[in-house]
Amino acid sequence: MNSARFGIIILCIVFFGGFNVFAQPADMQAVKPEFQKMDTNKDDFVTPEEMQAYQAKRFNELDRDKNGVIDARELEADKTKMHQAADKDKNGKITQAESDSQFKEYFQQMDKNKDNKISEIEYTDYWKGIIYF
Repeated sequence: MNSARFGIIILCIVFFGGFNVFAQPADMQAVKPEFQKMDTNKDDFVTPEEMQAYQAKRFNELDRDKNGVIDARELEADKTKMHQAADKDKNGKITQAESDSQFKEYFQQMDKNKDNKISEIEYTDYWKGIIYF
């Protein structure tokens, strides 16, 4: 009888633990692919240089008219919503300097252990409360 109870307990742990993995919001499931896009050398860490390169690439993709500014219309295409917080002067336009500054701020906030690189855990933990993707 004890082994049956033990089996049921294990089954419940596995069953409900599996739900926890799959119960992530759809937005949260997009976080890992974004991390992988930033981790260009595939060492499971994102350095400031990798994040800055990702930021520059995304900025150029969003700046469709190539005028050096992301306007409100162009910002709508940013599915990650990472650039929205960059408009510090609230003029509806994001300059390259504002974008650079925002991504440096993101990096500092994500790098919890201050080792100058972001692990996937640090990255996903940061976005859990914010969910931009």
